[in-house]
Amino acid sequence: MLELKELTKVFGSGDDTFVAVDNINLTVEKGQFVVLIGPSGCGKTTTLKMINHLVKKTSGDIIINGKSTSNLDVVELRRDIGYVIQSIGLFPHLNIANNVEIVPKLKKVPKEDRRKRTYELMDLVGLDPDIYAERYPAELSGGQQQRVGVLRALAAEPDLILMDEPFGALDPITRDQLQEEMKDLQQRLNKTIVFVTHDMDEALAMADVIVLMKDGHIVQAASPEEMLRNPANEFVREFIGEDRLAPQPDITPVSDIMVTNPMVVEAKDKPRDVLGRMKKSSTDIAVVTKGSGRRVYGYVTANRIQSQQGKASSVEELVTETVVTVRGNTTVRDAAASLASDTRILVVVDRQNRPVGLVTRAWLLQSLVELWDESSSD
Repeated sequence: MLELKELTKVFGSGDDTFVAVDNINLTVEKGQFVVLIGPSGCGKTTTLKMINHLVKKTSGDIIINGKSTSNLDVVELRRDIGYVIQSIGLFPHLNIANNVEIVPKLKKVPKEDRRKRTYELMDLVGLDPDIYAERYPAELSGGQQQRVGVLRALAAEPDLILMDEPFGALDPITRDQLQEEMKDLQQRLNKTIVFVTHDMDEALAMADVIVLMKDGHIVQAASPEEMLRNPANEFVREFIGEDRLAPQPDITPVSDIMVTNPMVVEAKDKPRDVLGRMKKSSTDIAVVTKGSGRRVYGYVTANRIQSQQGKASSVEELVTETVVTVRGNTTVRDAAASLASDTRILVVVDRQNRPVGLVTRAWLLQSLVELWDESSSD
């Protein structure tokens, strides 16, 4: 989707030069959330701005969807790339709907089509168009304004979105909420995002790939899990922080310990059929979903079906509803904290609440103890 090839940026000339970005190579796949991070002056923001030509590269190449950007019209290039900045940059004299529609209007999208798109996007982030479309930026909170800034970047339906420390000026609670919303939006809309931050916790929470830079070079590019477990060198270890590196419940996600691909049945299925499937799959438990969205409704066990044989016409009548659902990135510690006294099973779900894994109470608590023991011995 995006390739940076031997990309270099040198500021100044003669003896008074500074190499901000030094011959870096990076490939970003479609749909990835890539975070550029590093100490001040490492080149992360310069790299981001070279992608949409806000900063002119010195050498190398930037390729988007197989095409070099070197010969593209800069104005059209920028209109095809979403861009979100920390200061938001909303036009104070335009209402929210008109702010969101700036780029589609410049691209001559018909008014009816762009207004429909605007209202759809506002609904996605919980800004009711009937309430907020005609309001002005000064009437919104900082978090609401930043949501509008994100929507403006999405309005023209770009494949690629650049974000330059967009949440840095927000209070911690609003920031955490927007991080989760942004990650959710990115996955639902399948957008490719390159995101700059100086906050390692933000990078770990949002990234599919973290690109750690120093002195204009890429020191390590890896998934958050890989970087935590196998830092490339001492600089990476120090930047991440030793407290994050230990395999402890505070950072270990439930996805690391869950059973993947659990048996999933529909609430309307017949108990006899489900029992037959259980025997074939050598399992005694199935997640029960209900409705067209296949959302988790509960779970059912083989013992429950056998004990009630002939008394129920559908699995729905036999469901154990006291089921806890967690996301795959929920830490083992937080998952354990969510257990109720009668919770036997935790169902791991994706962002659409569809089951992707199972964790038993016993295995979760055992993992919790083992992780604490491993952490204490380091």
